[in-house]
Amino acid sequence: MTIKDIAKECGCAIGTVSRVLNNHPDVSDKTREKVMAVVEKHGFVLNANAKQLKSQERKNLVIIVKGTSSTLLNSLLEMLQKKLEPLPYNANVVILDEHDNEGVNATRIYFEQKPLGIIFLGGSADKLTGDFEKVHVPSVLISNQADSLGSQYISSVSIDNFEASFFSAKYLIDNGHTKIGVIGGSMESGLTTIRYKGFLKAMNEAGLDFDFEKSYQASSFSFEGGQEALEKLLKKNPEITAIYTMSDAMAIGACRKLEDMGHKVPQDISIVGFDGLAIANFYCPRLTTIKQNAQELAQEGLSILLDSIENKASPCHKIIPFEFIAGESVKKLR
Repeated sequence: MTIKDIAKECGCAIGTVSRVLNNHPDVSDKTREKVMAVVEKHGFVLNANAKQLKSQERKNLVIIVKGTSSTLLNSLLEMLQKKLEPLPYNANVVILDEHDNEGVNATRIYFEQKPLGIIFLGGSADKLTGDFEKVHVPSVLISNQADSLGSQYISSVSIDNFEASFFSAKYLIDNGHTKIGVIGGSMESGLTTIRYKGFLKAMNEAGLDFDFEKSYQASSFSFEGGQEALEKLLKKNPEITAIYTMSDAMAIGACRKLEDMGHKVPQDISIVGFDGLAIANFYCPRLTTIKQNAQELAQEGLSILLDSIENKASPCHKIIPFEFIAGESVKKLR
């Protein structure tokens, strides 16, 4: 009796059985009971020597992180690495610059390393075309949607970025703000474009014009990027009363710069973030933001990939609900 035999008898993936036998928490109680019933039925004992040998035969995955400064992506990477520790997989992590093409780099890495699967943290579906279509292993894009590709190999897990941005902008408008600036990523990024379109929809529905050249400032998704972008944005448009930022790191950096420049948040300028990082809840003022469930994004992304690898499951595109956190960084105008 082997782990493979147990997996076959109880109708579970080999990775799931491994997680149960290694007391990993990411297994439902129902599945754990089903696996353990088969284990007890056959008196199976996990051989420590075999386990050690198996660890030397771990299967290879690649995790490609798009951007060097995103706090959310760094958190997702850490979560994935922890979830992979008890499993028979090695993960080679590749960090790309925000301006690198993830599809081109992934294609090269695939032919060099021959991984069983690829995880993209950040990045855009529109980059996973062209030569990347020659990559015939399961892949999952975490934090952005990829259903538009119609690929038989690419899955995705994300929140609805368009709707989340629309909700944030509408919240500012409903609080009386009409002169709103945006700190976001480069428009070369598909994720940035989706969030920007959601923002514009709210502005258009409210009958408000938006001057991109005057009121949009591109930035890296970092504290430093938010600081630099805030200063540039206020020089271009000193009349803004609120700023929608595309990450909490950007928002906190902008808040810090506003304080340094003698402005108060939200008394002088209101700020909305995006991501729902833990630090946003402890920042003063507590940040108004869109919260992404990072644990669920990481868990669902990894589960979908392993299901595709081990069970030949079809691509899956899952939308994780977001939560709007009404913090203390938005002032209601009269």
